[in-house]
Amino acid sequence: MSDNTSALDAHSHDAHAEDQDELDAVPIAECGEPLVDFLAACPALLLSPRHPVFEFPRVHLVRESVARMLCDAASRLPDGLRLQIVEGYRPIAVQREHFRHALQEAKKRFPDADEATLSREAGRYSAPPDAITPPPHLTGGAVDVSIVREDGSELDFISPFEMMDLRHAAMNARGLSEQAEKNRTLLREILEPTGLTNYADEWWHWSYGDNGWALRVGAKAAIYDKIEVPSDAHWVGDMSQLPS
Repeated sequence: MSDNTSALDAHSHDAHAEDQDELDAVPIAECGEPLVDFLAACPALLLSPRHPVFEFPRVHLVRESVARMLCDAASRLPDGLRLQIVEGYRPIAVQREHFRHALQEAKKRFPDADEATLSREAGRYSAPPDAITPPPHLTGGAVDVSIVREDGSELDFISPFEMMDLRHAAMNARGLSEQAEKNRTLLREILEPTGLTNYADEWWHWSYGDNGWALRVGAKAAIYDKIEVPSDAHWVGDMSQLPS
């Protein structure tokens, strides 16, 4: 058995990823809730100045209930800390680029793996854009979050790992520093009471109303299907970087 195969087997053994077939089996009963500007809805929230990986422009939109949940979570933070949103709604063209990047990274980690395995590994960190299940960010029900101090510096959620080292990604990742564990506990304490649920493979990814949420809470159906971005949405960033 090659070292690469051993690493993949060990990685898969620790996997928390939600099964794609189970996600695809969840029915969707779209509730018709609109996308709203979460910064306008809740001034306590922040949009991160940049995405940690990509340079695509972003919109500060989520479904209405999700905006209320985020505002509730922000109110639970101690003085001097702010809830920061890295990304909420994401259009399909950007999702395709995210998945393409995840697939490239999977090939680097597991160069001997077959295509099905690589696709599954990529799907742990970026939802496949053409699956039956709408990618969570396309529904407006998913957000990537962190907590920052008033000066904008981010709390430590990942030490001793580097940002691009996926060993830190799972909420219950092993080998984290005491400070990173403490800050993840704080994140759960402010978000879980609101109704948002965590995707266990990514400590930063939380959602409500999508297929993943339905699986996690045992709901009969998801309530958010994919939704189009409004034509008058305000974009942040260089629009020339928006994929077509």
